[in-house]
Amino acid sequence: MKTADPRAIWLAPAMFLVLGLVRSLSLYGQTLATNRLALSVMRDLQNAMYAQYMNADFARLQRQSTGSIISRFTNDITMLRESLIRSANNLTRDVFMIVFGIAWMLWIDWALALFVLVVLPLASQPVLRIGKMIRHRSDQVQTQMGDVTGFLEESLSGARMVKTFSLEPYARERARARFQDRFRLLLSMTRFRAMIEPVMEVAGMLALAGVLALLAWRSVQGESGIEDLLGIVGAVLVISPAARALGSLSGVIQEGLAVVQRVFAVLDEAPQLTEAKDAKPLKVKGAEIVFDEVEFGYEPGISALDHVSLTVPAGKTVALVGPSGSGKTTLLNLIPRLYDPRSGRVEIDGQDIARVTIASLRGAVSLVSQDITLFDDTVRANIAFGRLDASDEEIEAAAQTADAHDFISALPEGYATRVGPRGSALSGGQRQRIAIARAILKDAPILLLDEATSALDAQSEARVQEALERLSKDRTTLVIAHRLATVRRADAIVVMKQGRIVERGTHEELTAQGGLYAELAKLQFSEG
Repeated sequence: MKTADPRAIWLAPAMFLVLGLVRSLSLYGQTLATNRLALSVMRDLQNAMYAQYMNADFARLQRQSTGSIISRFTNDITMLRESLIRSANNLTRDVFMIVFGIAWMLWIDWALALFVLVVLPLASQPVLRIGKMIRHRSDQVQTQMGDVTGFLEESLSGARMVKTFSLEPYARERARARFQDRFRLLLSMTRFRAMIEPVMEVAGMLALAGVLALLAWRSVQGESGIEDLLGIVGAVLVISPAARALGSLSGVIQEGLAVVQRVFAVLDEAPQLTEAKDAKPLKVKGAEIVFDEVEFGYEPGISALDHVSLTVPAGKTVALVGPSGSGKTTLLNLIPRLYDPRSGRVEIDGQDIARVTIASLRGAVSLVSQDITLFDDTVRANIAFGRLDASDEEIEAAAQTADAHDFISALPEGYATRVGPRGSALSGGQRQRIAIARAILKDAPILLLDEATSALDAQSEARVQEALERLSKDRTTLVIAHRLATVRRADAIVVMKQGRIVERGTHEELTAQGGLYAELAKLQFSEG
């Protein structure tokens, strides 16, 4: 009896271990490579979309809810990443198996192979139609997810009002309706996905039955033998699982294509407000602002500004007053070109702002509004947004001028204290003074004040008003205020109503005229 080579006994386990290790490393490498590719695509698309939104028209951002925009960065991109990973992992393998099976059939019996090549595309037609339905429904799912995200942002940020007015049942009902819509859409998507496998199974069986019938007929005619039968059946058994997997993958790919379509709809959208090709930097001398027969509307056929003409002299303060909806903020927003007028023009020192570079125009303008924007960063960083290259000394000097240095120094970490989301760690007056410090640091020749003190208590308003007066000194300033006491010392007061200027003059002149301003002044000062 021949003795077995002991080396062979140990070689087999070693080979299995090596093969297992190679397979494991290959799987690790494949998973890492496909996920890296998907994550890179996700990162690049998010960067591109964010840049597009930052460059988009202000009107475009106003029309779409924040929740809907956020949904594109989160839900849409996540779905696209999953589609890319599954496609990269399975597509190459399944296509290779189908190509291999077809090549095998061609080698065995080219006539039968051609028959299979005709039958398979026909059998795939139902799956392609289901894929189109999945793509359409996926777009609806993502759109509705944006609505849900917007609703959650709206309701949670408004929790104070909801609780104060005992609106919890109403809020729950609104949430229930949206979650029910999402359930309905996702269930419909699941039905479409569930149809793919059975349809592919039936189509595959029909195709196999057709192949076997043709093969049986050719056998009777003496054109094929039992070895051909076995070879063709083996090839079909190789192709069928791969074809079913591709059918299931088709639904995933269609969902990914729906997301791609939504993403590129954002990336391909051209802004309406563009810079002139021959635009030149704005040259500011005294910063005189002129509105020349300006007409503007948010909706076709409706004018928010009706041929307004107004001159704001260089270095002077002009106040805009009037009822809500009279066009004051709209007029203010035209100066930094957040909107463009339908007709007429806006000039700064004789230069049409539509003919200058947007960067130079907005670099000449500072804005302090009622709606203060603070980011979840340090106090120092939030002031430095006025001028990113400012030194610590310049930042602190701006804070002192804004009457903010003392309270900032009293914070736990001083200027390094984080202000919280939207400045939630600070009071209203403190947030306002940081915004003023930011505007002081920017040192722009044009200052826009939009209800800058309307949300403050009397003590905070007095301190902020003093800071604003220091800020507006020697600057061309346009002020919007409902509290007439804050604009009594303006160089000129312009009264607006329904998009038109109806009165203009000083406080004393307008009070003596007995018009709309006099009525507003009488009402406010008598209440005071």
